[in-house]
Amino acid sequence: MARGLTRRAALGALAATAAALRIPAAHAAEKLRVGKAVVDNMGFIPLDIGLETGIFERNGVAIEKVDFGGAARLHQAMVADSVDVGLSAGPEMAFIVKGAPEIAVAAISESASFMGIVAASQSDIRGVDDLKGKRIGITSTGTLTDWLVQELNRVKGWTKEGERATTVAIGGATPGQIAALKTGAIDATVNSLQAGYLLESQQVGRMLFDCSSYVPAIEINTIFASTKLTQNNPDGLRRFLKGWFEAVAYMAAHRDETLRIGAKATDNTPAVLGRSYDALMSKFSTDGKFHREGLDTLAKSFVEMKTLDQPVDMTTLYTEKFLPSGSAT
Repeated sequence: MARGLTRRAALGALAATAAALRIPAAHAAEKLRVGKAVVDNMGFIPLDIGLETGIFERNGVAIEKVDFGGAARLHQAMVADSVDVGLSAGPEMAFIVKGAPEIAVAAISESASFMGIVAASQSDIRGVDDLKGKRIGITSTGTLTDWLVQELNRVKGWTKEGERATTVAIGGATPGQIAALKTGAIDATVNSLQAGYLLESQQVGRMLFDCSSYVPAIEINTIFASTKLTQNNPDGLRRFLKGWFEAVAYMAAHRDETLRIGAKATDNTPAVLGRSYDALMSKFSTDGKFHREGLDTLAKSFVEMKTLDQPVDMTTLYTEKFLPSGSAT
């Protein structure tokens, strides 16, 4: 009797194991390393919202979040295969042309209002014309902040030596920007609107204007994915993007909770984040699609600022095939 029961139990266990092996792997959590180019950017907060509320977990994604002190460091990490997904800026799509093993997979926003120029509080700078010939802090060369200064020079016609606003690389960390403004190492800084409001609240800087005052629609905040991820784990990427846009929808419907989570994630006050939320929430893409106007501005900038030697086919730098169902074209 005992032998018969043991045999039946063994057969049952074998059947259960075989059935388990037939369960689709889609139910297993996909582990993804997701990097933020900078912490103080309202455009990247959906990552924190999705983590805190369990949205990514419910979509079967286990995320390891990594914060960087600038876009250059983020893309270096992607080249080194240390990050799977990067939250950064559209102008860095030029890195793909130069061989970076990644591709843009979703638009976060096409409004330059996410970025602003902040003057040192002790300076006499009061408007855009006062920036002529001044030193403006950027995160690093070749990044969005660099491009925004060069575009300002182009729009204003500041082409001669002494007229051009010059760039000073100070990194993307807020303490470094504060130190540079306080010591007079720079006269102003290009920053996220959120970081600009923070500098105002600390009486270190004064927000002069957001960059949409001189920049038309442009692919400004963007989600990048490593080529390795798109090839080896496309399902994980699709789940991440599905969770991302669910997090954006959650933010739009839950202001107070967004401010609570966002303030903790960015080491800001709810009051500072509230100003950013009210100014920018409506600017988020809800489907991740790339639009021609924003891409055309970006392509034009590559040539005008000599980021690339020649025009590029922008369709080779992005894809929409990983977007949630109904979004891709």
